[in-house]
Amino acid sequence: MKRREIVIILCIVLACLAGLGLMRWRAGQKKTDTILIVYHDRVVQSFDANTDGLYHVEGDYGSLDVEVKDSRWHVINEICPNHTCAKMGWKTVEDIFPIQCIPNGITIMPASWMEE
Repeated sequence: MKRREIVIILCIVLACLAGLGLMRWRAGQKKTDTILIVYHDRVVQSFDANTDGLYHVEGDYGSLDVEVKDSRWHVINEICPNHTCAKMGWKTVEDIFPIQCIPNGITIMPASWMEE
């Protein structure tokens, strides 16, 4: 190998290591991921996805509970005809679809979606 090729390979390796270091540093930072519970077009409740808890919401058809655990959330104890929102499973901020309970008019989604 020529000296120039070695320098190029070394620069690529250093850039990759710097990128990995930056990713690890950002992952280690404590961040808050606000999740919104929206009833029709109105935010009725919000919570931090990084804090475990249970949240109760009333909808058009009945009520539902949102359980938060380990930075994930899902719907439990919902009162609606087909239970589709509970079947959607656990969600995280990286997911691309919100949890929607159409009969109750409730949507559960990251707050960052409202800003976009």
